[in-house]
Amino acid sequence: MKTGRWIVGERGQTLIIVAVALTVLLMFVALAIDVGNMYQVRRQMQNAADAGALAGARELCFGSGDRGQAEARAREYAQLNGAEDVEVNFINGGWTVNVVARIPADMYVADIMGISTVDVGAEAAAACGSAVSACGLWPVAFSESTWNYLLGQGYGCGQRFFVWTGDNLNDSPRCWDPNTIYDCDVNDDGKIDFVDIVSRGWLDFSDVTDVNLYPDACSKPGCGESELACWIEDDSPAKITVPSCIPGLKGVKAGVKDEVNSRINDFVSIVIFDSTGCSGTSSCPGGDTYHASTFGCIRVEGWIQNFELPQKPDPVTGKRPQPPWKGSVIAASINCPGCTTDCGETGGAPPEKGGVRAVSLIK
Repeated sequence: MKTGRWIVGERGQTLIIVAVALTVLLMFVALAIDVGNMYQVRRQMQNAADAGALAGARELCFGSGDRGQAEARAREYAQLNGAEDVEVNFINGGWTVNVVARIPADMYVADIMGISTVDVGAEAAAACGSAVSACGLWPVAFSESTWNYLLGQGYGCGQRFFVWTGDNLNDSPRCWDPNTIYDCDVNDDGKIDFVDIVSRGWLDFSDVTDVNLYPDACSKPGCGESELACWIEDDSPAKITVPSCIPGLKGVKAGVKDEVNSRINDFVSIVIFDSTGCSGTSSCPGGDTYHASTFGCIRVEGWIQNFELPQKPDPVTGKRPQPPWKGSVIAASINCPGCTTDCGETGGAPPEKGGVRAVSLIK
């Protein structure tokens, strides 16, 4: 009988322990619900911050460019995605939109202790900056040294320069050679206005295009003239990331006059290369390869069929020897504000004069 009393006592103690354990377990379950709810709300706020930052940066890059409107757009999209309190700041020289999105998250267990809500927030930053990848490119590339020269000489503000279209190295005026016999200062302003064969290339995007992601009706292996003409008229959908190596041609053998003239007054994005021969071989017969380093933006002003470059005047007589150089050229100018690319990315560096701009989340 004495042993039985001890058994009854032990059973009572066990019930108390089980009750306490269940209570603690239920509290942990309820706490897990609170924490899980907070994480869910935080994910929602991260989406809201991302959406707001991207919307603000796109307004800077592709819209009005006004910070006030960019801030309003950032707030609008963050709130559309559930944020109640939105903080917007501009950093990185005003080209990056930083958004903090907040909302109160309901508490369940904590409500017992008088804490009914907890503020949950998330932060994101999106930049309108220099593109490190771009699509919608024209199949023309300029050398980096030539591009920097043109920028430095003010060709981005409406002053015209001329791009030779031919493919014969021996026929090129070679304007950057100090011993050239030709006067490449077309406007008589002391500046070289002519982009010769060593300063530009015609690109073939076929080998660098993922046709599954970016279907290209123009793309055909072999650097055909019809392919090149198609890209001149419609741009290439290929997404190019710099640095990269792109095959191409030194010039065109057939005329693309009509295609160029169909783009008069259009702003087109082009590749800027810092060297050639980057892969050793080119899929283009008689072509070359171009190491793309960045992107630029030009305004197309038309095709000139019978363009002439006179020879330099004789230092003694002042007369110009005959004959002048003749060939077909594309007239263009650098577009100071730059171009934009919807499918590109930026690393966050501010946009450059005459460059290509893109929008990306950077935080």
